[in-house]
Amino acid sequence: MNLTMALNENDDNDNRLQELGGSDFEIADGQPDIKGWEVKDSAGTDLGEVDELIFDVTSRKVRYLVVDLDENELKPDSGKVLVPIGLVTLQENDHEVILPSFEAKHLYALPEYEKGKITPVMESEIRNTLTGLGIAATGSALYDRHPEGFYDHQHFDDTQFYAGRNDANPVNIPIIEEELHVGKTEVETGGIAVTSKIIETPVHESITLREEQVHVTREAVDRPATLDDFETFKEGKTELIETREVPVVNKIATVVEEVSIRKEVGERKEVIKDTVRKTEVDIEDIDHDKPGADLNP
Repeated sequence: MNLTMALNENDDNDNRLQELGGSDFEIADGQPDIKGWEVKDSAGTDLGEVDELIFDVTSRKVRYLVVDLDENELKPDSGKVLVPIGLVTLQENDHEVILPSFEAKHLYALPEYEKGKITPVMESEIRNTLTGLGIAATGSALYDRHPEGFYDHQHFDDTQFYAGRNDANPVNIPIIEEELHVGKTEVETGGIAVTSKIIETPVHESITLREEQVHVTREAVDRPATLDDFETFKEGKTELIETREVPVVNKIATVVEEVSIRKEVGERKEVIKDTVRKTEVDIEDIDHDKPGADLNP
C-alpha cells in the first residue's frame, strides 16, 4: 500500500513503527483507505474492522493492520490486535479485508495492541502465534532486537494483500498496426468543349434578267387592200403578253467540314510511397528490493 509524505514530517521521531493516523504520511492517490473496512475470514464470518495502519518510518512500508475485534461474531469485547499485512487479502468491491481461516483461528491468541508499545518481543510473539509455535516459545524465539531480515518474512509481503483487488476494469493497451491499401479513383483533369452556332454572312451574286415590253406603232399608209388585209377585216381582239424574268433564290446546305471529338485512353504506372505505423509494447518485470507495501515521499 503506497503512502505519500505530508509536508511537515518529524525527522526526530525515534519510533520506527507508527500509526498512520496523526503521522506526517497519508494514503497515496489511487490507493484505497481501508480504515473502517470489515475484516472477515474465508467463510465470511465477521472478525472485526480495520482500526488503523502501522507503517515502518525507516522503510516507509506498511507492516500491520490494527484490527478492532470488538463486537465481532465470535468473541465480543476482545480489544485490538496487530495482523501482518501479508496475511490478509483486499476485497475492494465489498470494502472488506479477508483473513484466511487458518490465521483467523489464532486471532484471539495474539497479544493485545496498545498504541506506542510495539516492541521486538511483541512482534516475535505475534509471529510465533500465527505460525503455530504459540506464546509459550522461549529463548531465541522471543528477542529484544530483530534479527537481520526480520521484515523479509512472508508475513510482510503485500502480494497476498493485493491478490483480490478489483481488476474488472484493467488498463487495455490497444496494439495497432496500419496497412497500406492502394486503390484508384477517376478524377477530372480537363477536356474539350465544342460549341456550334449559326453565323449569317452577307453574299452578293449577279444575274441577268430578261424583260419584255409591247410597243404599239401607228403609221399612215395609202395602198390598195389585199386579200390578207380582208382576212383581218373583221371584229376581234388581239393580245400580246409582256413577260420579264425575276430572280429566284434557293439555299442549298452543303457539309464542308466535320469536327470529330474522341478520347484516347492510356495507362501509366505510379509507385506509391508512404509509411505505416504499428504499436510495439515493451514489457519488463519490476523487482522490488524488499517485500511489503511502499511508502512514497
